[in-house]
Amino acid sequence: MTISTNIIGVDFSGAKSDQNTWITQGIAEGKTLRLTECQPKSRAELTRLLADAASPTVAALDFPFSVPQSFAEFWRPDARTMPDLWAAADSIEQEQFIALRDRFVAEQGEPKRLADTYFPECYSCLHKANPNMVPMTFRGMQMLHQLRAAGCKVPPLGDADRNGTVLLEAMPGAALRAFGLPYKGYKNGKRPWQLRQQILEKLADSSSVNIQGLARFQERALQNHDCLDAIVAAVVATLWVRDAALFRCPEPAQSNSFDPVVMLEGWLYAPVFMHRRRQ
Repeated sequence: MTISTNIIGVDFSGAKSDQNTWITQGIAEGKTLRLTECQPKSRAELTRLLADAASPTVAALDFPFSVPQSFAEFWRPDARTMPDLWAAADSIEQEQFIALRDRFVAEQGEPKRLADTYFPECYSCLHKANPNMVPMTFRGMQMLHQLRAAGCKVPPLGDADRNGTVLLEAMPGAALRAFGLPYKGYKNGKRPWQLRQQILEKLADSSSVNIQGLARFQERALQNHDCLDAIVAAVVATLWVRDAALFRCPEPAQSNSFDPVVMLEGWLYAPVFMHRRRQ
């Protein structure tokens, strides 16, 4: 019997206007992802969707779930895990977070997290100029504080006792690279429309996911790269359901726990071992 899993792919926005978070929804069954919805929603709507989703649900979200260890030590020296930092973010305003970031970066630059170093296309979550990663990181951490309280699971945290939505930090560009598809230039390059067309035409074959209903949202994805990223994120979530071994995962520091740095900084999940599927 094939088990159905609810799938949610998110291209997250921390913008003040709160109009640019794109959400793709679907159902995964075996090798098939059936898309049902792809549209922008507010962060509050996204939070409710993730908190209230029926089990099993897996969501892949395109924003940094935490900050580099060195900045965490500067900001909250007592923090030991991501939830400590999420609670800290929930207790302050964005302007305060930006001021902390500015003071830190003036002295120590923009370090990356350990997981980011595996992906050359990654910016530091403290990067502030084109793209500005700071509002996205801050708003995302605030949302995760609420979702943690709602029972959601966040790998690699030890959440065996939780039954809520599984939340994966994902990066569509890293996934596209793993699929052998264009991962640069499809947003604001010289020929973004052509590259988006290429991605949409080859996404199913390259990811080994049978994507049903993609044609319904193709025009939106051609016109809006945030929509496209949300669709790619949904494919990432589907692959996680099918086989987590396709993803680079953090190595346990001990038999029952991960490196403390990973528990504080989080982890970026991308299906970098897709070649194993093709062999």
